[in-house]
Amino acid sequence: MQEFNVLGLANTFAIIDIILHTLFHVWISLFPRSYEWIMNVSVAGLHLKVTKFDSRFGHILFGTVIEAGAFWLLGATVAVLYNYLAK
Repeated sequence: MQEFNVLGLANTFAIIDIILHTLFHVWISLFPRSYEWIMNVSVAGLHLKVTKFDSRFGHILFGTVIEAGAFWLLGATVAVLYNYLAK
């Protein structure tokens, strides 16, 4: 039986997060009203309002690294759990 490559899935989750996190920051900074509209339409009961946020490079980098680490752990956990349950 084939097993999930734990590092492969974890790295994939982290890379996807790094790309999307950066794109979301660009989107929110350029078009905050369209972001609010999409979030309000797609999530029932959410009334999102974009306010001033810290857009310094260090802040964005720190947030991206922390979030990518969390998604890396999520990907590794999913792969390990799948491999364990598939046996």
